[in-house]
Amino acid sequence: MYLSTQVVRMVIMYLDRNGNLHAQIVSAIQNDIFTNRKAGDKLPSETEYSKMFDVTRTTVQKALKDLEQMNLIEKVQGKGSFVRQTKPRVKLFNFKGFSDYARQIGAVAVNRIISAEIKHENGRELYVLRRLRLIKADQNLTPMTLDESVLDLQRFPGLNDYDFSKQSLYETIRQEYKTYPSTSLLRMSALSANQEEAKLLDCDEHSALLQAEGIVHDQNGETVERVKVIYSHYAEFDLTLGM
Repeated sequence: MYLSTQVVRMVIMYLDRNGNLHAQIVSAIQNDIFTNRKAGDKLPSETEYSKMFDVTRTTVQKALKDLEQMNLIEKVQGKGSFVRQTKPRVKLFNFKGFSDYARQIGAVAVNRIISAEIKHENGRELYVLRRLRLIKADQNLTPMTLDESVLDLQRFPGLNDYDFSKQSLYETIRQEYKTYPSTSLLRMSALSANQEEAKLLDCDEHSALLQAEGIVHDQNGETVERVKVIYSHYAEFDLTLGM
């Protein structure tokens, strides 16, 4: 129940002691899970990991917490850590910038542009951006959402000149236009995946998916974007309801 010798040697060889140690260890354990493990496998203990990587138990605990947040592992009191699944299912607690959320859970956000075009509606130029949003763990990519954003170029002139496969849309809006997405009014509905959605989101055609559609407002209550987000089956939600 140990990391493969090859993985351990690779991590020890390239471990940057001046960098983020727990993030590097997360990457190593992820690679081991994706390559060598199956659901239900028991992982080494915190003490064993700390000896393998020559780091403190606190560093290991932070790494395992990240993996637990990504739903790759589960910790059982008094028994240890176990592989929950070999692809991450990310809990999306609220509607916020995807890149912001990825950083929050210690993952890397990857954006693939499906289409980007300017349309005219009621005398206004609108920038319509469709992106596939993925979570990257080592070299493994997991599709999380298929997003469509519609933004007014009168309010955000030149927004269409940015490359949002490399830049965060919300970060650009905050930094370049001093606009801060704050709240959203969304309607949730179920849909059946069409051929394109099934291919992009790694599911069967006609699979049931969840869609959020509505308006994102800034700190002053003004419209930032019209948005439609289709969530893949790798996305999970926690809801708290009053009774």
